[in-house]
Amino acid sequence: VFLVDLSNSMLDGIAGTPRAKMDTVSTAINRFFQELITSCEKGEDKPRNYFDVGLIGYTTDSNGVAIVRPLFQTGLSGRDLVSIAELYDHPLEIEQRRKKEFVDDGAGGLTEVERQVAFPVWFRPPPSTEMFGTPMCAALGYCKQVLQAWIEAHPGSFPPMVINLTDGESTDGLPVPFAEELKGLATADGNVLLFNCHLSGRDAQPVFLPPTESALPDEYARDLFGMSSPLPDKLRHMAEVKGISAPLGCKAMAFNADAVSLLKLLNVGTQVVAAATLPPHLR
Repeated sequence: VFLVDLSNSMLDGIAGTPRAKMDTVSTAINRFFQELITSCEKGEDKPRNYFDVGLIGYTTDSNGVAIVRPLFQTGLSGRDLVSIAELYDHPLEIEQRRKKEFVDDGAGGLTEVERQVAFPVWFRPPPSTEMFGTPMCAALGYCKQVLQAWIEAHPGSFPPMVINLTDGESTDGLPVPFAEELKGLATADGNVLLFNCHLSGRDAQPVFLPPTESALPDEYARDLFGMSSPLPDKLRHMAEVKGISAPLGCKAMAFNADAVSLLKLLNVGTQVVAAATLPPHLR
């Protein structure tokens, strides 16, 4: 389940750059959905339903009243959770984007070329006129209700993972108790895992899967560190296999992640593979 902070400050630049935090989040989520679908492809008509996926946004109205709602659109509108096959069937659009690559020039060097690539889109941010506060407590409470029902229906499954993408400051109280209640939910295989990705405007060194809060520069980042789940050993080893440093005792958190680091965080714990080619439906 992705919890997406839709507050107005998410339109500010990330890590001292002009690129909006919201743009980084939307690109990473859409790319992750694409890779997740590809990982479930087995040469059949549709991908197999190895995952259910949620996409839930949170903001407030202009009076500060919390708005927490599912963000899927078209045929998935109003749904908290959808299957991989449903995700496959309902992209909003297939965009054509330009991608720069370096190729062998045949003479021992590299030449930069630009090519057009298909980029399926499931999530677009709302208009800026609908983005206000950050009701993180309400969002975590809403997510708890969604996952309680899912766990009752899937008691033996791998525990759900919640990935909270935010710029950090809750506007409806202290979110720690709500995070603890969410992490208290469990299947027979373990407790819900809460990942936090703090997208800051600070021009500060990115921090990824930290074992302590010492490298985090502000109280909001440290609060999110405290809320994050310890990364289980199985996922730590999986991260190391993928070339991601995951020291003993590290927390499921990233600070000031760029799009590449953000994808790494999303991919920890899922057997996602880089797509050599898109599934036919999404080309």
